Amino acid sequence: MNRLLRNVLIALAVLVVLVILVVVGIGFYAKSQILDSGGPLKPLEAVYDVRHYDLDLAVDPASRSIRGRNVATLRAVEDATAIELDLDGRLEITALAVDGSAASWVHRHGAVRIELPGPWRSGERHEVRIEWRGRPKKALKAPWIDGFVWKRTPEGDRPWIGVTCEGDGADIWWPCKDHPSDEPDEGVRIALTVPKGLVGLSNGRPLGTTDNGDGTVTSRWEVTYPINNYDVTVNIAPYVPVEARYHGVDGTLDLPILFWALPEHRAEAERMWRQAPRLLGILASWFGEYPFIRDKYWVAEAPYLGMEHQTLVAYGADFEDNSYGFDDLLLHETAHEWWGNAVTAADWADFWLHEGFATWAEAACADSLGGRKEYLRYMRLLRHRIANRKPIVQGRNLTAAKAYTGDIYAKGAWVLHMLRGILGDETFRRVILGFATDPRIRYHTVTTGDWIAWVREATGRDLDWFWSRYLYRAELPEATVSIEPGDRVRVRWKDDAFQLPVPVSWEGGRAVLGPANGWSVAVPEGATVTVDPEGWTLATYVARNARIIVPQ
Repeated sequence: MNRLLRNVLIALAVLVVLVILVVVGIGFYAKSQILDSGGPLKPLEAVYDVRHYDLDLAVDPASRSIRGRNVATLRAVEDATAIELDLDGRLEITALAVDGSAASWVHRHGAVRIELPGPWRSGERHEVRIEWRGRPKKALKAPWIDGFVWKRTPEGDRPWIGVTCEGDGADIWWPCKDHPSDEPDEGVRIALTVPKGLVGLSNGRPLGTTDNGDGTVTSRWEVTYPINNYDVTVNIAPYVPVEARYHGVDGTLDLPILFWALPEHRAEAERMWRQAPRLLGILASWFGEYPFIRDKYWVAEAPYLGMEHQTLVAYGADFEDNSYGFDDLLLHETAHEWWGNAVTAADWADFWLHEGFATWAEAACADSLGGRKEYLRYMRLLRHRIANRKPIVQGRNLTAAKAYTGDIYAKGAWVLHMLRGILGDETFRRVILGFATDPRIRYHTVTTGDWIAWVREATGRDLDWFWSRYLYRAELPEATVSIEPGDRVRVRWKDDAFQLPVPVSWEGGRAVLGPANGWSVAVPEGATVTVDPEGWTLATYVARNARIIVPQ
């Protein structure tokens, strides 16, 4: 080997090693930017229940910093001499008091341990006031790797700011009890201060805006419903409003609904926003009336793809409809007002109650706009996104990062789709509507167990064989399909306890195979049989005869 070739090979080897080191380094850095949220409830947070938050936040785009105050109203559920809240270590606490009295505290590893000035007794209400400041975590890739997003508008070069924290938890920018099981039952008040000339938006109903006379303005907001921490948000930009009117599922409302657009995108926003009342009506027809009428339904153009922030949905797509006739990002994030916001998972292990239901809502919209054929086409599209690598529900007391997999979306939607096939349209609509609107569930935190119990109560059917397979196991069920003597088509599940009905069709006929007909049906001599022709079952089928066509 000559010297030149040897040197080239050495250089290439060094380059490959450097590329590997860079890729590995980027991977480690990205993982380091994902923080824990949820998981087992910490003992010093289990001793109290959050009743209300009163947030006052100032955002400075020039320094990319924030300062704020939170007055948390807490009710003791156990006797306590110390409690904990959560706040990212990037932020500095500047003052802390309990019921107006100074308290000692330690802020370490994202936790704020507070030694109470006097013991709390179970049932008592108390106030904890925390002031803080600093440069909050910057989002590496919102909304998946969370933090503040500091961008500039495309044409005006003005500040365009948002924040996401579903995965990391709201404690990356304000002090709170960072656990999905505890929402502030009495809502949140928010005061947002931004530079004059920008519009600052937040959750809940608007209470007014004040010019502070120092180059800043403060807008005030009141959330009158329970809200999960990650839904609390701010959107800041030189926004302009685009208005439509929503008249309700029964036509009795006249609710102004607003899209806040960047000035350069106003025309596109006006075209897209015309569909918003129709989409709200479709969702309401399936899941009950829009759940936050007392506050508002607004959407803000965001400097990231999107997020379901309660009453201020973030939209960062391209103002384009899909082939089914609607903007799927707008629909999906709005569906979270029902699934995630009004009905909230108490444990991140049950993440699919947010994402699976909201994804199925996309198919429900296709159904309402285009009928059964378009619904089934949408479900086929979703099927291609299913990986079957991890169970939808992986255990209990999980962090958001541990629970988050792609299958909580598409496979979660398919669980509902198959349930619809098992129960039939009328019963399924009654079941899902009831779960979304029952006062024991709406505005509360729930678990997968609550959903399973609800279906059992509403239908009188025990479907444990179905839930255990599709929610708690990753691999798909397997069946063989054969043609027996006498041209009788038979399905045999590998698991004898599995009871999923299997539709089959042939020229001039169709049947559903299940326990009632012994999982078999006679077909015409020589007929070719198609298994699950419309796409209602998620399974692996093995054909034992060339005349049998199985899903691929």
